[in-house]
Amino acid sequence: MGWQVETLPALRALAADEPAVQKLEVSGSASGDGRLLDVWSDLDVLVTIDGDPEPVANRLALAVPAALGPLYASSRSGDGQETGVRLVLADLRRIDLTVRTAGGALHPPTRCGAADLAGIAAAFRFDAVLAAFKTARQDLLIGTHLALQLPRHLLVAAMILRDQETGTHHHRYGSTEWNVWPERLGAVAPPSNTLTITASIRHHAHVLQDLLAVHAPDLAIDDDPLHRLLAAVDRSAERHSAPSARS
Repeated sequence: MGWQVETLPALRALAADEPAVQKLEVSGSASGDGRLLDVWSDLDVLVTIDGDPEPVANRLALAVPAALGPLYASSRSGDGQETGVRLVLADLRRIDLTVRTAGGALHPPTRCGAADLAGIAAAFRFDAVLAAFKTARQDLLIGTHLALQLPRHLLVAAMILRDQETGTHHHRYGSTEWNVWPERLGAVAPPSNTLTITASIRHHAHVLQDLLAVHAPDLAIDDDPLHRLLAAVDRSAERHSAPSARS
């Protein structure tokens, strides 16, 4: 506890070594009086600069581990006016650095709507069909890979709907009705062979239909083509296993 406050002076010193840096601000749970800090909190820092944020972000991404300890994991994002570097040190301190060009337009939180759900539903159905065809050819590696994509599509849809309900894409805690979704998606055997792959596809297709029926009925379509395909894959598997079963 309290590592965020102890770490901040080192970050300020590193930023001071960068001539382009105009200011460094703390955001997120560590800002203000820090009442929102807990053992799970990271340290969010906004660095405003004059110029291109990318090279400054790159140098800070190297300087922070050199000053504070070994790096365990990291991720990056950027759009030309803003570069984000998320660092996880080996002692599990998490530091999120956002380097922003002074005067750059602030990007409003991304709002997801029907178009996003339509894209997810289309990607889900395509992956479901391809998983079934791959499984019919006994390419269980690709069939399983694609079948495992289906619950991920559904979780993304659930996150979009939760954002719409709460009006934000930032959720400090879970503990909402959407937390039951992982359990619902896990109520089927993991895909590993022909019959468990097709069962997994069926289960998740039904979940998608239920979700769309409630939240986006215009996007719901008849899944009969998918279910006919899955039935054909099952029959093919049963025919191939029948001789070995008799022997």
